[in-house]
Amino acid sequence: MFQVSYKEIQLKKSSRKLPVIFIDIKTSKSVTTMFLANTGSRYEKKAEEGLAHFFEHMVFKGTNKFSNAKEISETLDSVGADFNAFTSKEYTGYYVKSASANFSLALDVLSDMLFKPKLRQEDIDREKGVIVEELNMYADNPSSHIADVFEQMVFKGRDLSHPIIGRKETINSFGSDDFQSFLQKFYGPENLLLVVAGGLKDLAKNEADLLNQIETALAKLDDDRADIKNPFPSIDVATPALIGQKTFSSDKFTLVNKDTEQAHFVMAWPALNATHKDRCALQILSTIVGGNMSSRLFSQVREERGLAYYVNSDLDFFHDTGLFGCSAGVDRNRAEEAIKVSKAVFTDLLSSKAKIDTKELSRAKEYLRGKTLLGLESSTSVAQFFGLRKLLREEIVSVEEALAKFDAVTLEDLSRVSKAIVRENELRFAIIGNFKNEEKIRLAMS
Repeated sequence: MFQVSYKEIQLKKSSRKLPVIFIDIKTSKSVTTMFLANTGSRYEKKAEEGLAHFFEHMVFKGTNKFSNAKEISETLDSVGADFNAFTSKEYTGYYVKSASANFSLALDVLSDMLFKPKLRQEDIDREKGVIVEELNMYADNPSSHIADVFEQMVFKGRDLSHPIIGRKETINSFGSDDFQSFLQKFYGPENLLLVVAGGLKDLAKNEADLLNQIETALAKLDDDRADIKNPFPSIDVATPALIGQKTFSSDKFTLVNKDTEQAHFVMAWPALNATHKDRCALQILSTIVGGNMSSRLFSQVREERGLAYYVNSDLDFFHDTGLFGCSAGVDRNRAEEAIKVSKAVFTDLLSSKAKIDTKELSRAKEYLRGKTLLGLESSTSVAQFFGLRKLLREEIVSVEEALAKFDAVTLEDLSRVSKAIVRENELRFAIIGNFKNEEKIRLAMS
């Protein structure tokens, strides 16, 4: 399907190297050029909360070669390129998707953004207002805000607890020196990965020319950038099935009273980390529980009872821990019923009356196969598929190898994983809504 190769490109005048993945999509006329950085919000100190996300904004404001945001945009717009960036708790990404013939331009712009950003104080001060309004937008949207409320509860006091966007106090405190230090600390070659995915035959005359283009771009990288790769959090195998359980706080319930028509809740159990051997089994289990419109949650909460507009399973994998549960936006007057029904979908996994059968398992496998293949129809999604596996798990596998891991999952695997995770005393719950009686909500989820 894809021809994948991995190289480490030597930095000129340096002994240091930057890893590069090439994915050739022979039928593609486009190419996605993507830099992934092994950093995100969980690596920030308390006074730095929101810095990784803010930095992502700032590299678009001007570089040594492209003086301001308009010049960057006009340069890429002039060739019809798509460009964007994203920040998570554990990684950050920047990409340009262009016609293959415009690869050198895309690489030039991206490398200037990450290696030679201006990071001017006047741009920072202007962008503070933009990011504060972004924060306000999420806070005003309960269906988005409930995820932050939940994570702040379950990871309280830990590095995964704070929102990626940060806090108003930290956002307004940042200056140019903060961004320069962040750049030097986290954007060295050992902490970066370049992914080039698409129609590679049109990128250059030959492989030597392609490598020369990349080497020229990397020559912009200052040799004094930090050369220590951002360490993955240590993994505490306290309970074999529940990696990183000590990452969780003892808090298990929170209610945010807000005058809303709907109630929005998240319930979840401590689950598995990103490299756990049962990861694929849990992905299949999540699909069966609430991954699509024929799932158990959708059928029982929305279709049979009309309790919610949206309801779905949630699954998060981090380096050292994970979450498995669901989220929903429900009729606040029937919230207690919706909570009980949603919880029962999970606890029923442990009983014989709702046992998963071979047909349900087969449908989930085919769903994940289809979704994976549909998701790889663009060069950008291909770049992420291979790039994030390499960055976060030091793994390069073919698409078929990844799908084969789903095919290998058995009913016994699903039963074992369900029993290990869905444990009564481990459930965490958060809700936003207009409720006079908190105790009724507590009783509904108990």
